[in-house]
Amino acid sequence: MLDFNKFKSRLMEFLQSYGLKYSDLKASHKRTGYLRWRIDWRADYNKSFKRDFEKMKNAIELYNKALSKKDVLAAKAGLMDVSIRIGLLASSPFNAISHDLTRALNNKFFSWPSLGKGYTIPVEYFDKEKNEIDQKELVDLNIIQKILIDLVKYHGVKDEELERVDKRTGHLVWGINLNSDFNQIFNEKLLALQAAFDGYEKAAIQEDWRAVRAILQRIRLINFQLHKFLSAVRLALESAWSDKRFWPSFPENYKVPAHYNYKE
Repeated sequence: MLDFNKFKSRLMEFLQSYGLKYSDLKASHKRTGYLRWRIDWRADYNKSFKRDFEKMKNAIELYNKALSKKDVLAAKAGLMDVSIRIGLLASSPFNAISHDLTRALNNKFFSWPSLGKGYTIPVEYFDKEKNEIDQKELVDLNIIQKILIDLVKYHGVKDEELERVDKRTGHLVWGINLNSDFNQIFNEKLLALQAAFDGYEKAAIQEDWRAVRAILQRIRLINFQLHKFLSAVRLALESAWSDKRFWPSFPENYKVPAHYNYKE
């Protein structure tokens, strides 16, 4: 089981062992007002992770139902909500964890031991048997991929447009290659994150600080990759629902019709 809360608790113990108080972890920059640490230490990340996926499933169901009825406004609303939920997941937990681990790992205050050239994490910190994520807790992200592919094909979007790169950012204008296997990318990263969380727990208990540092570097990278992937999917969804070629504009004060029994 992917346990964000257990990881947060162990990380907080580490930070507090250096004298940081909860008030320090909630402190803001005086100039910008932004939080110094992005992780919400009191939030139930396990619950919010499941909730965002559940709401994403509901939004996908709304999209499919509305499209089958040719109710393009409700379908557009469903697609918008899918993009919102994807964006929330990208931000928290993934970007929050990546940001805070970067902050901690780059800070000499924590007296990190040198890893030395060629250091490898001891294998005993990782289970030999492959971890499995409970698929019931996840959304089939290839459904989103299929929605996007069907939309662009139906509206005659050319491959040249889908492959166009933003000169300023160097990224695809549509965010991601729509022919990618979304499930494979996402689930492989989640499996790697679960293994890293478990390894961090074991290394921390053993007070093997070299392994702790190396595993936290791995956790930071995986969370960054998940953040980038979900952000790219969100950009593709935003490109799809906001494209005037695909959808009419919402009338003022539009709400999804009650007969869909849809809760945002």
